[in-house]
Amino acid sequence: ESVQPDVVLDLACYRPKQVEAMIRSFTGHRYVFVSSGVVYPDIDSRPAAEDDFVPLDGAPPAELDYMAGKRWCETALSRASEFPWTVVRPPAVFGAADRTLRIAAYIQRVEDGGPLLVPQETYERQAGLAWVKDVGYACALACDPRKQANHRAYNVGFEGVSLRAVIEGIARAMAKPANLHPVPFKDLPEGASPYGPNPKRPAGYAIDRARSELGFEPSALEDALAETLAWYRVAHPSHPGYANRQNELALVS
Repeated sequence: ESVQPDVVLDLACYRPKQVEAMIRSFTGHRYVFVSSGVVYPDIDSRPAAEDDFVPLDGAPPAELDYMAGKRWCETALSRASEFPWTVVRPPAVFGAADRTLRIAAYIQRVEDGGPLLVPQETYERQAGLAWVKDVGYACALACDPRKQANHRAYNVGFEGVSLRAVIEGIARAMAKPANLHPVPFKDLPEGASPYGPNPKRPAGYAIDRARSELGFEPSALEDALAETLAWYRVAHPSHPGYANRQNELALVS
């Protein structure tokens, strides 16, 4: 017999044809699409709210990168008025075994004790970051059919956490100094600060809707960093950008 689930949680899709196939075939109660904050337009110096994403016009091009793909997936859902969709929009996600190794980039630089380059325009404002366990928790909440979440999008992630707070939290946990060295964003060497934040992008995301409608609440940053550092101490991963560490040190010498 064919499988006919009541709820589908889609963590992988970023092609609109895949979403359109779900719209045609899924007959359950809720389809939860995990999107991304990349769908938002450039918003200088304020957190993005869910309604800052506006569905696109026309038809998608043949070739799509990840950002465009997520935008077109959400556009396809917005046009499916009879389909029971819900969208979860996480920011950059970190945690143990983070395959992007972006969080490892900062841990490595704190560990070596040298200056850690950060964008002077944005390192103290809210950043778009989330702990992987919080994103999983938000997805579970969105999958609960008792919650009235159809045709709603939800930002999830930390609230009020800056890149500076993350780096200083790492430093405290490692008993190391947080040797921050702010430089203009445009002068950051490739891979020096993989989370940016880019001054043109939103200052993180507003999570009020997820809090009030889903019951979402982010974890303490310290808990997320403790588990991530435990993984780092065992695995000793290295972010690719760390290979250019000498270029960073030369910039501030």
